[in-house]
Amino acid sequence: MRIVHVVRQFHPSVGGLESAVLELAAAQIAEGHSVRVVTLDRLFNAPGAPKLPARERIAGAEVERIPFFGSPRYPLAPSVLRRLGDADIVHVHAIDFFFDFLAWTKPLHRKRLVVSTHGGFFHSRYAARFKRLYFATVTRLSLTWYDGVAAVSVADRELFGRLRRRGIVCIENGVNVVKYAGAASPRPVKTIAWIGRFAANKRLDRLMRFVAALRQHDGEWRLKIAGRPFDLAPAEVAGLARGAGISDAVEVFVSPADEEIRLLLGGCSVLASSSDYEGFGLVAAEGLSAGLLPVLSDIAVFRRLVEQTGAGMVLDFAQPERAAANFLARWPELAADYQRLRKASIEAAAAYDWRRVSRSYTSLYRDVLGLRRRSILNVPVRVLTRSEAVALLDRRFAQQRDTVVAFANANCLNKACVDARLRAALRDAVVVADGIGVDLASMLLFGSAFPHNLNGTDFTPHYLRATRHRYRVYLLGARPGVADRAAEVLLRICPGHRVVGCRDGYFPRAEDAAVAGAIRACRADLVLVAMGNPDQEIWLRDNLAASGCRLGLAVGGLFDFLAGEAQRAPLWLRAARLEWAYRLLRDPRRLWRRYLVGNPLFILRVLGQWWSGARV
Repeated sequence: MRIVHVVRQFHPSVGGLESAVLELAAAQIAEGHSVRVVTLDRLFNAPGAPKLPARERIAGAEVERIPFFGSPRYPLAPSVLRRLGDADIVHVHAIDFFFDFLAWTKPLHRKRLVVSTHGGFFHSRYAARFKRLYFATVTRLSLTWYDGVAAVSVADRELFGRLRRRGIVCIENGVNVVKYAGAASPRPVKTIAWIGRFAANKRLDRLMRFVAALRQHDGEWRLKIAGRPFDLAPAEVAGLARGAGISDAVEVFVSPADEEIRLLLGGCSVLASSSDYEGFGLVAAEGLSAGLLPVLSDIAVFRRLVEQTGAGMVLDFAQPERAAANFLARWPELAADYQRLRKASIEAAAAYDWRRVSRSYTSLYRDVLGLRRRSILNVPVRVLTRSEAVALLDRRFAQQRDTVVAFANANCLNKACVDARLRAALRDAVVVADGIGVDLASMLLFGSAFPHNLNGTDFTPHYLRATRHRYRVYLLGARPGVADRAAEVLLRICPGHRVVGCRDGYFPRAEDAAVAGAIRACRADLVLVAMGNPDQEIWLRDNLAASGCRLGLAVGGLFDFLAGEAQRAPLWLRAARLEWAYRLLRDPRRLWRRYLVGNPLFILRVLGQWWSGARV
């Protein structure tokens, strides 16, 4: 896959955003993708420095730097359009000029767009009222041009979910778990590490007061600060230490290399972050990989990290004396169990490995491009040929994976829009494309139709003829007697299998467990359920495991067609994808609402998805 990352600042600039893009690019190259990074040619924190090279290669990624003008808060760089080339995916990082410009010029460049949120632009209180207004208007409209939105934290998912209900996934940033792996002191020491940019939102002032409060009770506590200047100079950081009266207990390391940071962490047991805002909390996760015990401010992203990993604690650094008292009350317990906690921190960091994050992004890109799945009205529909579908079901059965197969047509997807139970059942199932309506939706949203029309009436007999397995089959559904007659026909056209039981679909839901038990008693391993949408999909989701079957197909009107209760359209009408019209003419009283009302409603809903931009 050809991936272009667009980010305003990149290496040699150092920060959470720059690090995230660098690590993701390196992981994607290791996966075999072609990666290019487009960024600006000057660093914001070095205004007098010469321009950076226009082209170079960093960590295996091709880097192109372009000029900009205007404020670093919203740098304008329209020449980015000439750098997109033959990209399959353009991945924009953060909400800034690039985000807006590539959105509004999408009709020109026509690239698939993905954005990672990185906290939006609420990292500081600067122009807070204007930011909120801009976010609710311009950002909302820009988002409609993005095929996929990757929220890098749960907080971002909630924030951006206010603007766009669909097409957002949460992919938390990763961590270089090798860089500082196991670097923390092997024994408990009363030294705290802080790593990051010297920025106002990191609230180093609160951290200094916290350490001062600690030292009032225990003068052995010390603080090591390692970082690069941003909107605070090193002299200002030293001034904060003097103001708190702890200059003799604080060491400041300016722009240290990774190896220097690793060495200083060897004399620390605790990592502190007193930030009042973090998009993800990268440094906290890196601290885990070192084996440090995280002591973090009480914000959503840090609360989630502590809850997920079970490592560390959150404190209210706005009240330094109380925070210090709470920490000191737990320190004896932490110190006594230090070796286990250190090991647990290192193990917890593995969940944030960039290789895992890269795989999540690859899955997102594939969904945006519609390569393996296509999201239609929030239901993921598999992109499969007939033979690929047969191979997939055979493979899942051989792997002993319980599998529900659903056939998504316009009527099914319409019902899923208003029925949360059906929607949940479809998301758990292998869903394949059924009908011309779903093909039209795919062409509008993804630029091409599905490779084959896999309706249940045709695909089910085809699968039973083509599979390498020999199944014990149970037929459940339709009116009394219909399933029995359908079974006779099915065995004639699909020899080699055995029908072990039949049952009509007219029973109360209170009997679901008994019906599933009867199927289990027959030792069936495949069940065909013909109850209509949404009952058949929901029944399979709730009862497949209890039935003892590993494979369940929601087959709609298959039994009626096999038993001669209903008549198929002539082959030429089916080939023309007009079987729906034939069925409507034969049974208008029952089907007029489904086709004459449902089909236009389906198209309107798909147009709504197209307008929203959501492709995942």
